[in-house]
Amino acid sequence: MTWERVLVYNALAFALQMPLGVALDVSNPALVRCGFFLGTGTVAAAAFSMWMGLGGWGLLCVACMGNALFHLTAGKRLLEAHDGRSGPAGLFISTGALGLLAGRMGMEKAAAICVPVFAVALAACLAACRAAWMADVAAKHGRDARPQSSLRRDAAGGAGDFAAASVGVLVSLGLFALIVWRSWAALESMRLSVEAGLAFILCGVFVTWAGKAAGGYLAEWLGRWLVTAVSVCGSLALAFACSPESPTAWMFLLFTAQLATGPVLSLVYDRTRRLGGGTAFGVNCLGLFAGSL
Repeated sequence: MTWERVLVYNALAFALQMPLGVALDVSNPALVRCGFFLGTGTVAAAAFSMWMGLGGWGLLCVACMGNALFHLTAGKRLLEAHDGRSGPAGLFISTGALGLLAGRMGMEKAAAICVPVFAVALAACLAACRAAWMADVAAKHGRDARPQSSLRRDAAGGAGDFAAASVGVLVSLGLFALIVWRSWAALESMRLSVEAGLAFILCGVFVTWAGKAAGGYLAEWLGRWLVTAVSVCGSLALAFACSPESPTAWMFLLFTAQLATGPVLSLVYDRTRRLGGGTAFGVNCLGLFAGSL
C-alpha cells in the first residue's frame, strides 16, 4: 500500500477506462464481449498468481488492466441495454463495495471473517438483483410503449443553437466536477473510519452498497437531479460536519452520500449518448481517478 502502487492502481484500473471506452465505442461490437472475458480472466489469473506467492509490479499492472476491461465492457453493455437508466447502473456499481471488502480480507488471510462476508455479500447481491428484476418486470407491464429515449430526443429537438450547446458544456463540466468531489469525499470518509474498528467498517461497507444500489432506483422515481442534490448535501456533511464518533449519524450520511452513484452516471450517459456507454463509463472513472489524486 505505497503511494506509488496506489497511483498506478488508480491510473490503470480507472483512468485507463477513458481511452479504452472511446476506442470500444468506435470499434467492432464483438470486441466488447472479448474484452469482458479477457478482463475477468486476467483478474482471476492475477489473483491466483498472488495467492500462489507471486507478486511485483508486472502482476499489479496485469490485474489493474483486467479490472479496467471488466468494469468498462460490463458497464458499457449495461448502459446501452437499459438506455442509460440509473437503477441498473447503480446496482451494478454497488457490488464493488462488497467485493473490495471481501477481497481485502481474503488478501490479509482473515479466513474466519472472509467466508461469512462473502456469503452475506453474495446473498445481498442476489436479493437485490431479484428485487430489481421484479421491479423492471412490473414497470414494463405498466410503461407507455413509447421508448424513453425518443421522449428525450423530442424534448431536445430544438436545442441545436449556441446557447443550448454552451449550457450542455457547462452541465458536462459540472457533472465531471461532481464525480471528482464524490471520489475525494468517499476516500476521506474511508480514511476517517479505518481506525473505528472492524464492526464499524463492516456496517459502513454494507451501508455503502445499499446506498449505491438504492440511489439509482430512487432517482427513477423522484428524479435524478433531486436525488443527486440530496446526495451531495450528505457528502458535504460527511466530509466536514460529522465524524465516526457519531455512528448513527455517520451511517445515515454515508448512505445518503452514495445515492448519487447511479443518477450521475445516467446523466453522464445522456451527455455522451452519441458516442456510447464506453465513453460515459470512461468519463466517470476519469473523475474517480482525479478525485483520488
